Amino acid sequence: MRRLHRNLPYPPLCTPYSSFPLVFRTLYPLLAGAILWIGIGVSGAQDATPASAPAIAASDVKRAEKVSLTTELEQKVIAETKSASEIMANLTYLSDVIGPRLTGTAALKKANDWTAEKMKAYGLTNVHLESWELPEGWERGFARGRVIEPDNQRVLQLASNAWSPGTKGEIEGDVIALNATNQSELAPYKGQLKGAVILMGPPVQLRDLAEMEKPGGMFFNALAPKQSGRGFGGFGFGRFREDFATKEGAAVILSDASAPLGLLSTGGPWLGADRPSASNRLPSVTVVHEQYAMLYRLATRPAPARTRIQIEVSNKFVPGPVTIYNTVGEIRGSGKPDEIVVLGAHLDSWDLGQGTLDNGTGVAVVLETARQLARCGTPPKRTLRFILFTGEEQGLLGSNAYVKQHKAELPRISACIIHDTGTGKVTGLGWTNRPELKPVIESELSVLKELGVEQLVARSFPGSDHVPFERSGVPSCMFNQEIAGYRIAHHTSADTLDMAHEPDLIQGAQVMAVTALRLANREEMLPRKSN
Repeated sequence: MRRLHRNLPYPPLCTPYSSFPLVFRTLYPLLAGAILWIGIGVSGAQDATPASAPAIAASDVKRAEKVSLTTELEQKVIAETKSASEIMANLTYLSDVIGPRLTGTAALKKANDWTAEKMKAYGLTNVHLESWELPEGWERGFARGRVIEPDNQRVLQLASNAWSPGTKGEIEGDVIALNATNQSELAPYKGQLKGAVILMGPPVQLRDLAEMEKPGGMFFNALAPKQSGRGFGGFGFGRFREDFATKEGAAVILSDASAPLGLLSTGGPWLGADRPSASNRLPSVTVVHEQYAMLYRLATRPAPARTRIQIEVSNKFVPGPVTIYNTVGEIRGSGKPDEIVVLGAHLDSWDLGQGTLDNGTGVAVVLETARQLARCGTPPKRTLRFILFTGEEQGLLGSNAYVKQHKAELPRISACIIHDTGTGKVTGLGWTNRPELKPVIESELSVLKELGVEQLVARSFPGSDHVPFERSGVPSCMFNQEIAGYRIAHHTSADTLDMAHEPDLIQGAQVMAVTALRLANREEMLPRKSN
């Protein structure tokens, strides 16, 4: 329990509920009566209090302490976010009406326009779309296949990885498991892969379903914490292995969807090439985990057993350049408008599900935060800039473009805060390697513990739009959240609206709003690393 007299900083535009703690107003009549005891001081007056008073006083102390921790404005925002949120209405529209939002598609542009109109309706200023370019676009076609030897009647459940070419018609090929973890282990496969369908190593090991919500291992996939599965030998070697298969004349690459329950997954990061069509020369397809494991068992049987499949993939590259947009809006600061706190999420998604958890939930939280802070009528000292980035799934392309385009103002950005791990409750603030922030954050944001945030300076994870800001020197944070189905839904066909949990999204908006107010109303910007 905190002491009543603790001197906590208040933003200048916000005041506590009362100048006097509730405990003193409640106990005043009791204390006045106790003064009849001649010569007795405050301690004597307390001894004379009726037996029921200590219980009342303890309750009032807790209430008085709680009032002292949050400002009147923060209490208002917290209450109205809980009672009148538009989070689910917005998330439902984004998921059901607009649908998945692959970077470079018309659906993403539709989402840009819709979120910009929402920002304007909520009273944000300087609402606009900021453009950046892709050298080419991509459209998903169909992917279908079946096992033809042995004739086990299995129709394969497949999904192409993004920015992967098609097969140019239906093809048949032997299935070969490429079990190599380094370059020397590839030598036996030389001259053996022409026209083959390649399995990129053994199947992964998945968590038991009962363990999916437990901590440990990576929070964004369903792999067992100590799984030894694929033996990729690292990302660099994985790319080398794909190049080897291409040079050897392989027809298709199959990879494990790495998800339970027959779910499909997709991916396809941008690897720095000018045009993916020039570097991604082999069709790359995921197959549901259970069928991948079956194919691997069949393909690793002793000779003369053969495993063959029939497969067809239909994708299309869209000639570029293709213009993509980030959606931006502001609440202009009242005292230091040229200093900025960035609040963001990514608007783009993969396209097998609805893009609800990754990252429609973050978009809905950012929009609700903007709505509540704009309608409260009390602008903070610094400008709050709300950004919905795009191209995140291709390798943080939109946020990288934003940082480059705004290089001159980066020294004036106090912080970047991102919501991007699904629907779970916010449990920590993941600051990236910033020990100098610990005393400041623990002082300024201790109020967040009332909202259920357990760690104010927690471990951060890479892989979202805070990273380009952090690399440019801006103190940056991605919220740490409870798993809440994220391991199952992440990049899979299960990323749908029914996975969303409204109470935890409301909590996320409350945490983002209070964080924004506290950081925007500080006397100084957040400290930066000394060079």
